[in-house]
Amino acid sequence: MTAKVSKQELDSVMQPVIDLWNERKSREGSSDAVYGTLREAILTKALTSGPQLAEEDLARIFGVSRTPIREAILRLEAERLIERRGGRRLSVARISPAEILEIYDVRVVLDGLAAELAAERATPPDVAQLRWINSQMSTSGEAGDYRRVSVLSIDFHDWIAKASGNSFLLGQIRVVHDRVRRFERTTLQQPGRLTGAFDEHEELLDAIASGDVARAGQAARFHMLNAKKIRLGMAETPPPD
Repeated sequence: MTAKVSKQELDSVMQPVIDLWNERKSREGSSDAVYGTLREAILTKALTSGPQLAEEDLARIFGVSRTPIREAILRLEAERLIERRGGRRLSVARISPAEILEIYDVRVVLDGLAAELAAERATPPDVAQLRWINSQMSTSGEAGDYRRVSVLSIDFHDWIAKASGNSFLLGQIRVVHDRVRRFERTTLQQPGRLTGAFDEHEELLDAIASGDVARAGQAARFHMLNAKKIRLGMAETPPPD
């Protein structure tokens, strides 16, 4: 959106953000609360790359001075979640097709390593939890609830990273997952992909449960390369109106 929106239009667009703010402002410091609210709104797609905002718009909406707004914006710019357009105006940063594919290149490597470490360190309760998440993904897909499917898919890969026992790796994977949560569509919505992903997850879990490091890493990389291939096709096919 290039034209400046009216105050009424802006308030309507920002209402989900205001709701998040009202939940946070009483339990966090002003700057942290503004940052956390905007970050969550971006990652959950309550706030999209459409509206262009000024610092004074945000200060009015949040009912705070411009200082905590500036501090929050600087943090979000550093995370590449917000960008400046035309100098002073702000907008949610757009994710280009090239950046999406770069993210998948990183996921292939990180998920492969996480799976290998999980094959060495995962406990039976870890494997049981992962099988439960995978079954819930399938159930949610059958019900057509792809929003929950997407959430469960990230939970699945997050749990493998936790089972790896490497906190630094877990942190890096969660940075990637924050980017993935912003994708407009999930690959699991493509015809046949959810069934394929379920089977690939089970193959990966069998390898982790048996302690087969090489097989686990190979299964994880194969799974993510398949997702990347589907994402390439999705990038070439725009979503229906």
